[in-house]
Amino acid sequence: MIKRNASKFYKTIAELMVWKALGFDEQKQLTNKKIDPKQIVFDTLSKYISQQHDLELFVLNVKYDLSKKPASVKDFFNSKYVEHSSGNKMVMDFVAKRNEEGKEDLEPGRFYYYVLIHQDPKVNIGKKMRLVSEFIETDAIDKLYYFKSLKDICASFFACIAKDAKKQIEAFYKEQTDLFKQLTLDFNPSSSLKRKNLTDPAPTLKKTKYHHDQIESSKSSSSKTNHNTKTNHETKRKHPIEPESNTKLTKKQKITDYFSHKD
Repeated sequence: MIKRNASKFYKTIAELMVWKALGFDEQKQLTNKKIDPKQIVFDTLSKYISQQHDLELFVLNVKYDLSKKPASVKDFFNSKYVEHSSGNKMVMDFVAKRNEEGKEDLEPGRFYYYVLIHQDPKVNIGKKMRLVSEFIETDAIDKLYYFKSLKDICASFFACIAKDAKKQIEAFYKEQTDLFKQLTLDFNPSSSLKRKNLTDPAPTLKKTKYHHDQIESSKSSSSKTNHNTKTNHETKRKHPIEPESNTKLTKKQKITDYFSHKD
């Protein structure tokens, strides 16, 4: 069931989904709950999308092989054989990228441990590879790639082909990450100043019952204040108004000053 050279990420999630499908919880305790297979997938993916994980969960390995492809009998007799490398194209692209960057040459015939970084799906996978020994904290793991690698096992839960399962995983991942970003903005007002794109819409907060009560209370308080002010004004009009020549002029408060006041 587990494909060869699968990451620990794949093995962990696949095993968890299988146990849940068999009626067990995360502690391997048997439960009587009947859960829809699709819901098992979405619940499991949601858990791993929202959490931070150790680097070892995403580690893969590959062999740097420079051996040549053997000639076919047909090509040999027709003199059409052209020597080609049998190495993995992904690895060849990775080696070419390292050569461009002037990094240390890899030793042919050895296995190397790497992770995939870079969030842009248009970037060649060979250029996303980063040796574990060269990984730095500022590198961002391409989590979407690892989630899409679950398409084979998810296809059995979705009862569809792997291609369709991959699309569902990608759509769900985008939905969850967008929701997480929105929640981050809602709970951190200062984050609106840090938005990279000034055209991004500012987050809108829903009016809760508590917020509504505050507004009503504010209106009631304002009404009482206006009534008291009016009464005092009428009382003062009974006495002659004396000019105060030594009184300094005070700045008239703006309406916005009341909103900028912090309790």
